[in-house]
Amino acid sequence: MSTMRNKVQRKFKMRGYTLKIDALSEVLGFIGRFPDAEDEALDLLLDELHHISLKSSILDKEPVQKVVGLLLEAEAAVEEGPTSSGFGSGASALRIIDAFDFPKFRYDPIKKLFHKHTGNLPIHGDASAKVILYRDRFLLLSQRLSRDPHFSRPVFGSNISEYGSCQISQIQSLVGQTGKRWVMGLISQLEDGHFFLEDLTACVEVDMSNAISFTIIPCLLYFLFVVCCNMIWRWPHSFACYVLFSHPCQSLILR
Repeated sequence: MSTMRNKVQRKFKMRGYTLKIDALSEVLGFIGRFPDAEDEALDLLLDELHHISLKSSILDKEPVQKVVGLLLEAEAAVEEGPTSSGFGSGASALRIIDAFDFPKFRYDPIKKLFHKHTGNLPIHGDASAKVILYRDRFLLLSQRLSRDPHFSRPVFGSNISEYGSCQISQIQSLVGQTGKRWVMGLISQLEDGHFFLEDLTACVEVDMSNAISFTIIPCLLYFLFVVCCNMIWRWPHSFACYVLFSHPCQSLILR
């Protein structure tokens, strides 16, 4: 039992979480239901935790219990199987929620937690609504990426990938630096034939001729990407990009 307890705590730390005692008991109770597939059940629980909004990286019983309940409901629905009419018998198989009844949360990068938006939600946005949209998306992706095992600071005694630990750098901090850096930003075309990478600190021109074909660049504009760049500075303020890709967590935001 102590071995499994240590394994659970280690895996949660690798994802950037810290478990309280009641939350740890809830996790152990869940994976105890699957004695032949404990590791798979634990990974599934961790994956589902990424999909919900958390107030803090220190987890108590409530969010863990919520995810466990959803997983057990899904398992029960699968075991019940379809009815004679061809549809599932679960009442919660399809749920329609009014967009104005759904709670809206915003991420605070200073306190590093989510807070509920209490203001009115108008049907028609104003001129600043688009800026707020991309800012919120950037902050949401940023905090999710910070909990990814590849972009989290390694915990003592934990296993990291063969590529080591990566760290996201702000564009403003890249002045005068050389070598490879991981940068998260918004790809945009502010001028014809010139592409720029923006984050919340600065904007810089990027040369993506060696990274990706220009024929598919238009479909990538105005989305957030994590970029691995070799910082070869070119006058006046540009650098070469060799790898460009969208992090998997972004697909959850864009659905």
